[in-house]
Amino acid sequence: MTVRLISFPFRLDPTGSIATVEQDGDAEISEHIALAMLTRPGERIQVPTFGVKDAAFVGFELGGLQRHLNDFGPYVEVATVSISQTAEETERAEIDWRRRDEIREVPQ
Repeated sequence: MTVRLISFPFRLDPTGSIATVEQDGDAEISEHIALAMLTRPGERIQVPTFGVKDAAFVGFELGGLQRHLNDFGPYVEVATVSISQTAEETERAEIDWRRRDEIREVPQ
């Protein structure tokens, strides 16, 4: 049975219904990563270590994001991060990830 969850950020889909994602699907994992990137440590009083330091003020640290994912999930490994400037002079971070259960060790 497929379980659907409310998408983050909350929005309506083209039909006017609440947008959803499949539980444990790639879209849900990407939304979890986005939520971590948009939450600063200390913003959640009940879970003060949730989130990633603000890249705009301290510089993006890949280790900080991976540490957050190790602590709070999802069970993925960040493969690459590319940061670029947009025409509106904002930064855009593209994060490529892969599920840890899909990572295979290469024999030596």
